[in-house]
Amino acid sequence: MTDKRIKAVLWDMDGTLFNTKRGIEKALIEACDELSIERIPTEEVDFFIGPPIQMSFRDRCGMSEDKAAAAGDVFRRIYRGKGYVEECDPYEGLEGTLKKLKDRGYYLGVCTLKKQDMAERIIKKYDMSGLFDSVVGTDAFDSIKKEDTVTLSCEKFGIRADEAVLIGDTVFDPLGAQKAGCLFIGVTYGFGFKTKEDVDEYNNIGTACSPEEVMEIIYCYNGED
Repeated sequence: MTDKRIKAVLWDMDGTLFNTKRGIEKALIEACDELSIERIPTEEVDFFIGPPIQMSFRDRCGMSEDKAAAAGDVFRRIYRGKGYVEECDPYEGLEGTLKKLKDRGYYLGVCTLKKQDMAERIIKKYDMSGLFDSVVGTDAFDSIKKEDTVTLSCEKFGIRADEAVLIGDTVFDPLGAQKAGCLFIGVTYGFGFKTKEDVDEYNNIGTACSPEEVMEIIYCYNGED
């Protein structure tokens, strides 16, 4: 048992709370058509889930920063405007896990690189607003980084960063956690990490293959039954 207890559980959104691939793929297809570029193959869509979308356009399509930013704007307009943002599914066991953590007195937060309004739309659609104490996404200028979402959440809760754990499925999550000074648990059911070995390349307190396992790792860390 550690002398420091986890008080807040902060969740990445895409690939950690929700499988958002269905809506993102639809918006990507239409965005590519509008931009007159080759459609992203289905097997490469996962690379566009998690990072800021303009970064994926830049890295995967060989675009300049300016063209990637413009492509990102096209994607977001379609993603929002056609309601694709809401075409996603919570992972199995998620809601029960969140309720159990909430009942035990943990603060629950969303820390995502999705735009703030998009994150709030998804949480509202699945009637989870009452479960989360905070939802922090990025702004219109992408000036809020992953570590900032953690810092802002902890400030809202009135706790230190080392009293929080960030749950996530891509490299952006452990790197953000480390910069913010919080703990990290990696999940292998999302779009990034596939194995414990992938997660162990970064500082972490555990690897989970389901939301329930996330909860078990937290209970174990805190010395709870």
